[in-house]
Amino acid sequence: MIFVEQVSKQFGSKALFEDVSFHLRPGEKVGLVGENGTGKTTFFKVITGKTMPDKGRVTLRKGLRLGLLEQDMDGGSETVLERVVLGDPHFLKVKTEMERLESDQAFHERYGDLQHEFERLGGYDREARAKIILQGLGFKSEQWDKPLDRLSGGWRMRCELSRLLLQSPDILLLDEPSNHLDLRSVVWLESFLKAHEGSVLIISHDRRFLNSLVSRVVELERGALSVYTGNYDDYEKQKQEKAELLESQAANQSRKIAEVERFIERFRAKNTKATQVQSRIKMLDKMERVQTTQGTKAIHFRFPQPVRTGRNVLEIEGISKIYGPLKVYENFSINLERGWKVALVGENGAGKSTLLKLMAGALQPDTGEVKLGANVSRSYFAQHQGETLNFNHTVFQSLEESAPGLLLTEKRNILGAFLFAGDDVEKKVSVLSGGERSRLALARMLCGGGSSKSGNASANSSRPPSLILFDEPTNHLDMRSREHLAAVLSDYDGSLVVISHDRFFLDGFINRVWEVEAGGIKEYPGHYSDYEWVKSKEVPDVEVASGATKEPSSSQLNRDRKKKEAEERNQRYKNLKPLQTRLAKVESRLEVLMQTNETLQAQLADAKIYEEGEKPRLLKTLEEQTTLKAEEKILMQEWDELTVEIEQIESSEQKDFSGI
Repeated sequence: MIFVEQVSKQFGSKALFEDVSFHLRPGEKVGLVGENGTGKTTFFKVITGKTMPDKGRVTLRKGLRLGLLEQDMDGGSETVLERVVLGDPHFLKVKTEMERLESDQAFHERYGDLQHEFERLGGYDREARAKIILQGLGFKSEQWDKPLDRLSGGWRMRCELSRLLLQSPDILLLDEPSNHLDLRSVVWLESFLKAHEGSVLIISHDRRFLNSLVSRVVELERGALSVYTGNYDDYEKQKQEKAELLESQAANQSRKIAEVERFIERFRAKNTKATQVQSRIKMLDKMERVQTTQGTKAIHFRFPQPVRTGRNVLEIEGISKIYGPLKVYENFSINLERGWKVALVGENGAGKSTLLKLMAGALQPDTGEVKLGANVSRSYFAQHQGETLNFNHTVFQSLEESAPGLLLTEKRNILGAFLFAGDDVEKKVSVLSGGERSRLALARMLCGGGSSKSGNASANSSRPPSLILFDEPTNHLDMRSREHLAAVLSDYDGSLVVISHDRFFLDGFINRVWEVEAGGIKEYPGHYSDYEWVKSKEVPDVEVASGATKEPSSSQLNRDRKKKEAEERNQRYKNLKPLQTRLAKVESRLEVLMQTNETLQAQLADAKIYEEGEKPRLLKTLEEQTTLKAEEKILMQEWDELTVEIEQIESSEQKDFSGI
């Protein structure tokens, strides 16, 4: 378990979070949400100790194994399979030591201990489980022996995720784990994490992913941490109810403040009322104002509609595309019609991105032809579209270049809709984050940065293109911005083809699915959820790698040794059981205290408690809070002592391999 107590972290003049507290229970799966830039990734780093808090503390049970998936991973000369299987330093040390002592009879007892630890770590079936995980995350068998430094950043992230899943740590901290996965891999990961017995804390902007997994949602907003019970849908409902309550409380408080201020102004000059006036002034000074929730910034943009096209928007006739010995497409044909909004799905390596590039004119077929229909203009949004911008331009200049026909006010409004407000529009593209560049590129496309038939930019167009081709447009958008973009695309009268791993996003606007497989396409009319229903009738359940390891065979151990070990285990169990029981009671009581403290804080935030006549209630509340904090301090000390004792007993069973 993890206790985060009154933690604060500041970068420069910006406070990311202040006096936040959080408790992660064993086996719990929690979603961490919030706008981009609120400090979610930093919060992960504080938990793991990679970043030290300015104030407060993070308490972890001793011996707790953490696994952190970060957004960046370096390559290396080791292969994919080597990285996954041998990526745990402790396992590697045990394996190396075993191999060194294998032929040395003088270290027979030491070798036996090492073998026991090797079995505990799942050493004998480790490679087999690694391959299951790699397959689940989209790796083909021919990729297992590929060096990491020859993989793209997205594939290296998949490899790192595979390594963490194989280790099966007590707590998984996953920062946007689905960002570089295709849809099938996302579904597989959901299945795996559901079966995972440890705790999981997930940063994700994928609504379906969170709804499927989490039982609590923690929101980081304006430096504060708020906890909601249930999945993401439950969180949204509770947050709305909370916002409505706060609005009502703020309105009541404002009326009360106005009444007090009128009294002060009316009687300020009267000596007979001086005491009452001063009392009310002090009351206003002490009053904590009710803070309403600010609306989450999101993209708000409505398309000017594109020029109407003919029925056939794009025709692919007899194309072939070959990469060395790999035939991606051979004599392939398909038509895209007006008004079709297509989700392009399929396994990694099936040819989705290749097909999208062929449709965009960014890639030429080896044979055959890609033809645009009458009056069709197209625009292509690649995964790394933000890196193609002119880095010497400002944000405003970049948009102006794309849509010179728009009025100044319209351009400002569009940039504001994509979260570029005030002085942000004068920033150089070179200083923007990857997410900011991606949003700017998206704004350029949607406000009229279309392409001509030949694929060249149409500099004078102020209307969006009639055909839009998207490759993962949501990777750098938060939850609400994704949802609004889906609504915008639903209103769009043109045609589009999109690759995305976000199922909720796709279901908001697409009207057919093209599944790429074996150099061809299977068409499924309807929404994405309709496609899922059809596929559920076709595809068996996804295999999920088990973290369980095989029991060692009886022939591997001496009978007398087995008997002795059993006796030792029984004694350790007898010693351990009461400590674990007491620890559970302490944790349960701490949970109650935390909830009670939240209630008391809410009472103290209510302005009514500071009114005349409420002093006894105020004093009682403050006294209760003081008593609670004193008990919490005692229990936290006991919790520390118990975890140390438990760790000592457990480490005695494992022979303390830290020095191996």
